[in-house]
Amino acid sequence: MMEAMLSFADKHLKPYTLRGDELIPDYCPICHGGDNRDRYTFALNLTEGIYVCKRGSCGARGRFEELARHFGEQAEIIRPPGRARKQYVLPELELKPLTEEIIGYFGKRKISQETLDAFNIGSDDRGNIVFPFYRDNALVYVKYRAPRKPQGKEKKEWQAHNTQPILFGMDLCAFSQPLIITEGQIDCLSLYEAGIRNVVSVPSGCSNLDWIDSCWEWLEKFQTIILFGDNDDPGRKMVREVVRRLDEARCMVVEEYP
Repeated sequence: MMEAMLSFADKHLKPYTLRGDELIPDYCPICHGGDNRDRYTFALNLTEGIYVCKRGSCGARGRFEELARHFGEQAEIIRPPGRARKQYVLPELELKPLTEEIIGYFGKRKISQETLDAFNIGSDDRGNIVFPFYRDNALVYVKYRAPRKPQGKEKKEWQAHNTQPILFGMDLCAFSQPLIITEGQIDCLSLYEAGIRNVVSVPSGCSNLDWIDSCWEWLEKFQTIILFGDNDDPGRKMVREVVRRLDEARCMVVEEYP
């Protein structure tokens, strides 16, 4: 596969230099060095098949096959030699019924119990909100949230340890329709409440994009993906990175917020 990356570089990344197992073009092929035409900020690791741009305003990173798709080409998925995939465990969950406090918490946000039931929202034995994440009817990931303002050192939200991050609401979506990806579970529930059915949310905020690898084959089945991130710097940065990794040609971005 190194030969394929070198062939790709000869076509799209010249001029470049080789430093050990890294291929470094003069300019990042994504941001082209920005307004200052910064040089040597981009590197493609020929062993790992991973690329990254170190310019803060760019921050492009991902796998070689994603970079190839950015240029309209296809490439075989590369797995680093000798490196095992991260091992995840299935969560153990005793999902309890919704409490009046949880129903009231969502009611203030105009989210009905019918919507909560559609996503199988429940509670734990301490009365916390439980967001179960299913794929093919199997529970894969669980996230928790307090139905009140956190007190003291109490966490606002947390997830089950060592579970595989996937998108919230996957099993409710149809591949024949555009997929909408939001930044949070409540955003996802709010859009569903508003009648937008093909909607999911990322599992753990805007800083962790491991869900892209976990859901790669599933995401590939959608012709159009609409990204609805938070209207702040972290949210916009997440959207830019997801667009790069999921193919600009099929991604749309919500720019105006109601």
